[in-house]
Amino acid sequence: MSHPTDVTRFLEDLDGGVLAERLGKVLSHAAAAATNNPKKKGKVSIDLTIENIGSGARVGVTHKLAFKIPTEHGTQSEEHTTETVMCVNTGGEMTLEPKNQFDMIGHPHRDKDSHQEKH
Repeated sequence: MSHPTDVTRFLEDLDGGVLAERLGKVLSHAAAAATNNPKKKGKVSIDLTIENIGSGARVGVTHKLAFKIPTEHGTQSEEHTTETVMCVNTGGEMTLEPKNQFDMIGHPHRDKDSHQEKH
């Protein structure tokens, strides 16, 4: 694998940034709960399932954020599952947009087309 996925960007892209935001809130909540209940532990987990979509270089990434947070008399828990479609680039690198697209605006062939329209 010559092009690893940028993990920070990958997490920020999942669910349009909502997963990363939710993860930050859950981590803070778990840390606060653990300090308020020192003999109990919190648990936060992210489960990622990656599956091919059709015949192209795209995959569906199902992401489940689950937590179990201690309370004074028990625990609080929740799971949240969503999915994001990602492009698979050279070497398996996953990004939200494909890296092999060329820019249509300002591309040399557009200059020829617009030049021909003027004549």
